[in-house]
Amino acid sequence: MQALHLQPTLPDRPFDRDSLERTIEYYEAIIDRGDESSHNYWHLGLAYLLQQREVDAQATWFVPFESADDIAAETLNNELCTLLDRVASEKLSENCLDDAWLICQYLREINFAHVNNLLRAVLLEIKTERFTPELLTELQAEEILANSVEPNIDRSILISLLDVILSFSSPLVSQLVRQCLSLRSDCQDDAIVTIVNTVLRLDRHLHGDSFLIEILDVCLEYAPKNINILNTQSRLYCNSRQYQTAIEIGNTAYEYCQNIRDKIVTNNHIIRAMLSSGNWLNADALLTRYYQLLEELAAQENLDLSINNDNLLMVASVFLACIADRPEHFRQLQNKIASKHVPSQPQIISSAAEPVELKKETGVIRIGYLASTFRSHSVGWLCRWLFQYHDRQNFQIFTYGINQDPDDSFYQQWFRKTSHVSYCFSDKPDEIIAQIKADEIDILIDLDSLTLSLTTRILAAKPAPVQVSWLGWDATGLPTVDYFIADNYVLPDNAQEYYQEKIWRLPHSYLAVKGFEIGTPTLKRRDLNIPDDAIIYWSGQVGHKRHPDTVRLQLRILKSVPNSYFLIKGDTDPDIIREFFGKIAAEEGVEFDRLRFLGNVPDEYTHRANLGIADVALDTYPYNGATTTLEILWMGIPLVTRVGQQFIARNSYTFMLNAGIEEGIAWNAEEYVEWGIKLGLDRELRLEIREKLRVGRTTAPVWNAKQFTLDMEQAYRDMWAKYQSQQQDRQIEDYSQN
Repeated sequence: MQALHLQPTLPDRPFDRDSLERTIEYYEAIIDRGDESSHNYWHLGLAYLLQQREVDAQATWFVPFESADDIAAETLNNELCTLLDRVASEKLSENCLDDAWLICQYLREINFAHVNNLLRAVLLEIKTERFTPELLTELQAEEILANSVEPNIDRSILISLLDVILSFSSPLVSQLVRQCLSLRSDCQDDAIVTIVNTVLRLDRHLHGDSFLIEILDVCLEYAPKNINILNTQSRLYCNSRQYQTAIEIGNTAYEYCQNIRDKIVTNNHIIRAMLSSGNWLNADALLTRYYQLLEELAAQENLDLSINNDNLLMVASVFLACIADRPEHFRQLQNKIASKHVPSQPQIISSAAEPVELKKETGVIRIGYLASTFRSHSVGWLCRWLFQYHDRQNFQIFTYGINQDPDDSFYQQWFRKTSHVSYCFSDKPDEIIAQIKADEIDILIDLDSLTLSLTTRILAAKPAPVQVSWLGWDATGLPTVDYFIADNYVLPDNAQEYYQEKIWRLPHSYLAVKGFEIGTPTLKRRDLNIPDDAIIYWSGQVGHKRHPDTVRLQLRILKSVPNSYFLIKGDTDPDIIREFFGKIAAEEGVEFDRLRFLGNVPDEYTHRANLGIADVALDTYPYNGATTTLEILWMGIPLVTRVGQQFIARNSYTFMLNAGIEEGIAWNAEEYVEWGIKLGLDRELRLEIREKLRVGRTTAPVWNAKQFTLDMEQAYRDMWAKYQSQQQDRQIEDYSQN
């Protein structure tokens, strides 16, 4: 009987690792039978290559060329290149990076000037952590791209490369970006959007880096009137404290604005630069325009801002609270703007996510914390104690960090180690939304509120059944956020009238910390040319908190207290802030040499230690201190604050009451000045306050982080119980209707 020889079959995925042996058997068999088409040799050689049999691969590919003339050889070369290009792209999309990288090297040898392969090769060098900018010279990238006539540039590779290569600061990278933008005019807009988004992401860690500004200059060569580029560049110059340049670029961008969205966003960038510099004296016209634009936006009927997933307008109103204390109006304005960002239909999220292996225990509430500030940031310093004391038996703690460095030591110590599950995401909201849903979070706590537009987009999608804002700024106004955490002091009794969210008041303080670590002081009176018996007033805030009306009150206090000096600290333009204070001091009859302007110190520990030089701290209004207030109280320093109606005008008020003191709390401008003068003149009163604060370190609610954690956890239990009760009522109602 004759033996049966089974014909090998080609696998469905011939170049998968586990299919290579069968693929080789298949093509070897059909070539042995006499089918010597070039197609078979190309595929067999590629299978050899992916099996690390590089000599066999080269020998196999050479066979069809042996008898080919020049014209035929060119055709064969194109065939082989097409196959290698296709499979390399497939391997890249499947994240088989080593296979893709290997194919790219051979494709480069066959067709040195293949542009798509060059871009893919650079992308793979980055993804496999082999890349340095000097490699662009070795690959002759500038020459290949400059001479390129290839019409079919792979858009996905181009965009993916631009998304990652900006992490490498080099003139070689700048030139590559310039050439990439010239390759395909039909995807130039998308490429610029990718570059701008990447620059914004990187700037959160680099803060106005000159290389990122240079990259935006490259983009402007191709789109000189692009508002997003100009606004991003304005932001970067502001972050690098080049405020005047930031304002000038913002004004240029505003000239090109054609719609209300662009006008508001651009105006916001100009205001940010102007107020951050401390330039309040020239801001009146700009602030008036700012308010009018927001009023116009809020008044527009049937405006759906969720369509393009553009949430920049959500956070555009934040500076209103710096200008005036009118929450009954500003909050309702914010609520109207926020409502326009909520999709009318449930969003389709393109990203997929797998839930973690952590079992969701019966009776355990799963809490998710969403923030861009799980680091050495005011919010990070203040919320860390809640994580430290959380009941991990009855609550499962998830943290969703946005643009968070996973290796950051502060994050590792205070958040990663104290969470059951912790993620670090880039600025891709769909991925975060998908993960929150996959993790079946019960209550999502927003720590950014109005400080990050990306966070508001996540909240607008309602990925968790109960959503809460706490700590970051003020409430978002989004109808998808259920609660805003407060206490009995930080919001007045009638505040619910103008809040979209339900105000959830904790029984003590809406925030408590266990204290602050203190370093070694570097400030000395003699170094500042201040006599030992002088009274030192202190104020340390960023520029947008220094409302000129409050500065005027502070200088009136200084004028009324003989032998007193004013220490002024904060991130502003040194020349502008001197001019700002100098002009008001001259109008109030205060000698300029009684003012001392302090620079920044290396870290928070030194900053806190240096507070000890102050006799009295003067708070800002209508935007109080928060972290700074707690640091001042922890250091035992008397504080003068003016209480307003809005959330950020009452932080110091609630912290002082919860620290055990009422001395220094003013309800109007006159009382603010009176308290400032009294505390400056009355040494015994200052000592009495210091003693109260010292004793309160062990008894006052604001320092009792354990009790605060219990209060928050009880709030979570009550919120979840209320939600479950509402769900049961809906089910009963649906059942009765059916």
